[in-house]
Amino acid sequence: MFPLASIDIGSNTIRLLIGRIQDKTIVRLVTEMFITRLAAGIAETGKLRAESMEKSVSVLKRFSQIISEYNVSGVKAIGTSALRDAKNSDEFIQRVWRETGIKIDVVSGKKEAELTAKGVLWGIEKSGTFLIVDIGGGSTEWILCKDSAMTGMGTMPIGVVRLYEKHIKQDLPSKEDLVSLGREIEVVLNKLKAEIGRQMTNDTVFIGTAGTITTLATIDLGLDVYSHEKINMHSMLLQRLYKIYYRLTSISLRERKNLKGLEPERADLIIPGILFTIKIMEIFGFKNLIVSDNGLLEGAFIKLSEEALKLT
Repeated sequence: MFPLASIDIGSNTIRLLIGRIQDKTIVRLVTEMFITRLAAGIAETGKLRAESMEKSVSVLKRFSQIISEYNVSGVKAIGTSALRDAKNSDEFIQRVWRETGIKIDVVSGKKEAELTAKGVLWGIEKSGTFLIVDIGGGSTEWILCKDSAMTGMGTMPIGVVRLYEKHIKQDLPSKEDLVSLGREIEVVLNKLKAEIGRQMTNDTVFIGTAGTITTLATIDLGLDVYSHEKINMHSMLLQRLYKIYYRLTSISLRERKNLKGLEPERADLIIPGILFTIKIMEIFGFKNLIVSDNGLLEGAFIKLSEEALKLT
C-alpha cells in the first residue's frame, strides 16, 4: 500500500505526517512541524494577517513537495480554529489550493474533537474514563470517554495565541498579567466542570495533547532532540508542573528561548499554555497528567486510512 499523508493546519503550528498503518501501528516515514501563528491578530481584526498567510503558504509548499517525493496515494488536510473564525479564510484556502494543490477541509470544533480522540486513543488501553484536552492556539477541544466510547465532546473558544495576545503585556509577565490570564481560564473551565463534572470519577485519567502539552514533556525530560517515543505517554505530576511554571514565569523571554526542551518560537506562548494545564488539573482535581504525542494529526491520518481501505 502506498503511503498516506495528513496535515494539521493549526492556529499556531502546521504539521505533516506521511506514513502507513501496519499491524495497528502508525509507521512514520516523515513528520514535520513549523510554527506560523496563523491565528495571530484574529481576535483584534477578525482576519488572518498577510505575513501569517505568507509563512503558512510557504510551509505548505514545502509539504506539497515532500508529499510528491513519497508518491503518496491520499492526503487529508485539516483546518481548525483560525480558519473557522477568520473572515478572510476563503482567500487563504483558495491560495493554498492554487499554489500547492492541497485541499483544506475546515472542520467544526466537534469534528476536530472527534479526530483528536481517534488519534489519542489509537493503540492504548481503553478501560476506564478519560478526559482528553487539546490546548490549541485559537481554541481548546475536550473529549470525555468511557472505555472506547466518547460520551461527550466540545470546544472552548480560547487558546494560547489568543490568551497571550490578550493578557501578557510584557516580556516578563507581571503578577497582574498572570492573575487576569488565570481568571479568564478559570471562568471557561468552571463552565465546563458544571457541564461534565458529574460524569467524571476519582479514577478519571487526564490526557493532554498538542504543542503545549508535548512541550511541557520535553522540558520535563530535558530533551535536546524531540522524541515521539519518549514523549508519548509520559507522565507528569501537578507538583512538577508547579515547579516548571514558577521557573518559566521568573525568567525573561530571552532566557526562556534558551531553555532546554523549549522551542524558541514557543517561549512566549508556553506561559498561557502551562497555566491553562495547571488550571485544568486544579479545577478537576487531577494530580497527574498523561502526555499524548498523538492527536488531531494522527486522527486525520487514521480516518484517511479507513477511507482508503473502504475503496480497496
